[in-house]
Amino acid sequence: MSSDKIEGIAPTRMQLLELKKRVSLATHGHDLLKEKMDALIIEFYNVIDEVKESQSESEGVLIKAHAQLGLASLKLGMAKLREIGLAAPETLSLLASTRSIMGVKIPQLSLSRKQLAIPFYNAEGTSIALDDSVFAFREYLFSVVNLAEKIATLQKLAYEISSTKRRVNALNHIIIPRLQNTTRFIDLALEEEDREQFSRMKFIKNKLNEETDLFELDTEAVAQMTGEIQETVDIKQPTTSKEKVKKNVIKKATKASRPKK
Repeated sequence: MSSDKIEGIAPTRMQLLELKKRVSLATHGHDLLKEKMDALIIEFYNVIDEVKESQSESEGVLIKAHAQLGLASLKLGMAKLREIGLAAPETLSLLASTRSIMGVKIPQLSLSRKQLAIPFYNAEGTSIALDDSVFAFREYLFSVVNLAEKIATLQKLAYEISSTKRRVNALNHIIIPRLQNTTRFIDLALEEEDREQFSRMKFIKNKLNEETDLFELDTEAVAQMTGEIQETVDIKQPTTSKEKVKKNVIKKATKASRPKK
């Protein structure tokens, strides 16, 4: 689900910075893939128009070639045409290469024709309709190769558009939402940790203030008690034992005023 977050990531500030970088990178990649898909779709529709045009041209050339072949068969007969066709040498070879459209390798096809020094049939025993038929079928072969190249380009573009669309949808509906949800989760966890830390520090500060106030009250009480005892000692004790009694009283009062652990 798109609302899930990435599991196994500790809610730390380092992970938060790393996730924010990943969100930025994924968003940038999504934008680039979206632009690529739009460009491929435009090229796809352009190639569709070219395929329609090439197909119409190829059909016209084929109709013309069949008409010339029918005329030649009327003048020479089918047996003569079959004999000439079997004697025809190979003069055409198919050349294949590739070109790139938005990073997509597209096949590029062409025909190479080998020139013959002399015709492979005797011009005296044939008709001009045969020459027109040979030229028409040769032109048809070139148009068919061109049409095959356009159709192969169309198939490659359609596959790449489908693949790019899947990646765009995965980024848009799965990867980026999960990264954002994980970033939001870590943000909330860090905020909660900051609030707990603030409450803890505030509690410690209040506790220290209370202990300080208590210590000040105890010190005042000790001082007051010491003064009263001193007056009593001055009255009842001889001068020689005053210092000793004073030290013992201060020591006991100090012990009594210390907070219990």
